[in-house]
Amino acid sequence: MTVGLTLSDTSSLDDMSAIVIASAIANVEPAGPAAALVHQVPIPQGAKQVNLPFWGRQAATALTEGIAIPEPQQVNVTVRSLTATEHGILTFVSDRLKRQNNENVLAQVGVMQGNAVGRLRDKDVIALWGSVATDIGAAGANNDLDDIAGAIAFLQTDNDADFGPAPGTPNIVIHPEQLRRLASASIPLSSGAVGSTLPPGGISEDIIKSYWRGNDPIMGCPIYVDGNITRDSSGDSIGCAFVDMAFSLAQATEIDSNDDDDIRLRGTEIVTVAEWGELENVDKWAVTLTGATDAQT
Repeated sequence: MTVGLTLSDTSSLDDMSAIVIASAIANVEPAGPAAALVHQVPIPQGAKQVNLPFWGRQAATALTEGIAIPEPQQVNVTVRSLTATEHGILTFVSDRLKRQNNENVLAQVGVMQGNAVGRLRDKDVIALWGSVATDIGAAGANNDLDDIAGAIAFLQTDNDADFGPAPGTPNIVIHPEQLRRLASASIPLSSGAVGSTLPPGGISEDIIKSYWRGNDPIMGCPIYVDGNITRDSSGDSIGCAFVDMAFSLAQATEIDSNDDDDIRLRGTEIVTVAEWGELENVDKWAVTLTGATDAQT
């Protein structure tokens, strides 16, 4: 479930700056779906690090009457440590701009700052895909149904002796051009999925409306598009199929937004700061999807 965001007021905010903060919070999550699909870990107040235990597997054996059970097995646990760092943005709004503009400049600053924070958080999660060992597809080639089926088959196969197959239903996040090429390959995406078939994981309504692109009725795997996925110089992009526990995003439950009047410069400085950290948990619970995404001509 996506960690909720609340307002942390650490300064004497007037009505003007309160508008900025409300806009910022409202515009963080819709900036990208990838961050909303991974395992969410709240950072408690006063904590600097979150430890995530991943329990290993044990093997049962057939028993013979009158024969003692073999030696006891050890309880294995792997601990992943997540440390959050600050991310933020500073915007200066001059008094003259506020006076001479009919629009609510400060509210628009909140929109821009919220989008900037959301994009950065989403891109940090996408950057984790670069460490995934298994890749399906190829540079310069269109992704097709075989790629989708192959990725899901890999995730559902017991490829990891310590942690086993990927648990739960995978999500697929791809570049918009990858989706177009999948559609061109006659993948039957359901046009009526929104509002009738919701993906797992507590994804918010904004994410559903903005990024949910339907179900593949054959593989039953949710597909999302993410405009924050980059296209390289050769016109290729890398998407990812993964279960939520493949990656973790630890974030503070508060966004700090503050303003400060600068008398010398005659304006207001507005700062929005968020705190998060991201980590790959189990490599075999994710598969990257490489495909051509050069613009349609």
